[in-house]
Amino acid sequence: MLEVSIPTPHRYVRGKSNLMDAISFVLGEKTSNLRVKTLRDLIHGAPVGKPAANRAFVSMVYSEEGAEDRTFARVIVGGSSEYKINNKVVQLHEYSEELEKLGILIKARNFLVFQGAVESIAMKNPKERTALFEEISRSGELAQEYDKRKKEMVKAEEDTQFNYHRKKNIAAERKEAKQEKEEADRYQRLKDEVVRAQVQLQLFKLYHNEVEIEKLNKELASKNKEIEKDKKRMDKVEDELKEKKKELGKMMREQQQIEKEI
Repeated sequence: MLEVSIPTPHRYVRGKSNLMDAISFVLGEKTSNLRVKTLRDLIHGAPVGKPAANRAFVSMVYSEEGAEDRTFARVIVGGSSEYKINNKVVQLHEYSEELEKLGILIKARNFLVFQGAVESIAMKNPKERTALFEEISRSGELAQEYDKRKKEMVKAEEDTQFNYHRKKNIAAERKEAKQEKEEADRYQRLKDEVVRAQVQLQLFKLYHNEVEIEKLNKELASKNKEIEKDKKRMDKVEDELKEKKKELGKMMREQQQIEKEI
């Protein structure tokens, strides 16, 4: 916490607003918040057209134990401001950055409590007070990083939910695929059994056909043998018949010869 000690004369009761303006001025406060229209009006006598000088400045020394003192000064030159750190002229943003390192935020006006500021804060709505406290505490600087991290967290949660449901769906698909594979295997087994049964049936039919054919062939061979035997008998009968015919012819010729002789 930054502590500021400002020595004042004994029984100092007047000009406190001027002192507040001086502190605000050296800490980089805007002209519009210093109860004047222009920077020149801050010079004593300038508002009535009788400036005591053509320039004015306020210097502030920051002391820290174990470190070198640092001097901050803001000078009115003409109608503009000049900023110095340790007597070196710097740009306003450099001046502001060095003050911010000390915890003094110009935009947040966290270094002084102005008249009516407490009442003004009390009149703000919760959202406005939150924004003010964030600015004073500089937590607002982390808002972008916070929003980024929050989005990352939300995305991570969404990804987690997505992956959970995806894994759940994959598990269901695997279970369904397993069941389908089991059904396919069962169907293939039944199909193979049907094919084997059909092959066995055809082999059975073929075997019985061969047996029947062999039986018929045996019967045919037997019939052929009988026919051959009958043929041989017929040939023998025919031969005997021929012999009988020859004998009959011979007997008839002999008979005719006898009849002629008679």
